[in-house]
Parts: sequence; C-alpha cells; structure tokens
Amino acid sequence: MAVVAALALAYFTAVRGLHRPSTGTVGPPIGRTLPYFQLEPLTGDSRAVSLADLKGRVTLVNFWGTWCPPCRREFPGIVALAAHFGGQEKFRLYAVSCGSGADEDLAELREQTQAFLKSNNTTLPTYSDQNAASRRALALVLDPEEFAYPTTIVLDSAGTIRGYWIGYSPGSEEEMRTLIDELLEQPAAAIAS
Repeated sequence: MAVVAALALAYFTAVRGLHRPSTGTVGPPIGRTLPYFQLEPLTGDSRAVSLADLKGRVTLVNFWGTWCPPCRREFPGIVALAAHFGGQEKFRLYAVSCGSGADEDLAELREQTQAFLKSNNTTLPTYSDQNAASRRALALVLDPEEFAYPTTIVLDSAGTIRGYWIGYSPGSEEEMRTLIDELLEQPAAAIAS
C-alpha cells in the first residue's frame, strides 16, 4: 500500500510539472531567502553544501528526478547552463537528484542517477537532499502546494531568490540564462540592497 501511495504521489507531482507554466522572475518567492539548505554529494566530484555556501555566488538549484518525464526533457538545458557558466567563479549550479517516493534509498538514488548521467553522456556532479529537508524548506517559501518536479530556483549573491520555475516549459533555460547573466553583471553591493 505504501509503495502504491508513493508511486501515486510521484506521478501526480510529475504530471503537475508537465502542465504548470514557467514562473520566471515574478511571484511570491521573489525577494525571499531560503530558511534552510543542506545538500550531500551524490555523484561526481562534489562536496556537502550548506546555506552559507550560497553567499557571494549566483546560484542555480535544480530539483529533479530520473523518473520524471519533464525533468528528463529539461535536463539537457540544465547541463548546457552548467557548461556555459561553469568557468565563472561567481556561479554555482546544484543539480539535486530526488527519488520518486517519500523515503529515498541513497544507494538506489545514486545508482539510478549514475545510470541516467551515463546514458546522457554527462558527468554533471549531483547532490542529494536527505530527508527532503531542503525541498520542504523551499516549499514553505513557494507554497507547499506549488512544489513539483522539476523545480528550479536562481539566487543572487546575497542568497535572495530572483527566479523560480516549477515544472518544465520549453525556453525556460533561456530565461534562466538571461537572469544569471544579469545577476553576474551586478556588483555585490547592488544585489544586497
């Protein structure tokens, strides 16, 4: 019964992500900060990340799942953003691989993520959000009913949310790229005000 409920929740969340319009740079979470953020390394050459690590850098955080059709469609765009901005010291991208159920088996998540990355010929480092703590904190900022897969946020160097996209809409990667370019061009003092 629990497996059926978890699969139904995952399906519902993924289907919501298919039909939800991209939200961009206007909406309730814009200008807010995350109350909590903690990621653990999952694949690649990554290290643990906390809220303090977001300060001083423009950051894109993408919550996605290998099981999620809209996430799989968005993934090449996220990889392209990582490649485009990868050489910039003032930018970070955290691809957070999420399981389809409430209880994520870390070994299984790692195995599924590695297989997905291999099938897509990429070595993008990925992270896990243990106990969904960062997702729950983000859902409080967005609205618990709004979170779906994929969910992507862009934060400025002060750690303030400047853009968010729930679900996947073709072209949202270009909106993300434009916003990141704008934020990278701003002096730190202008962002903090």
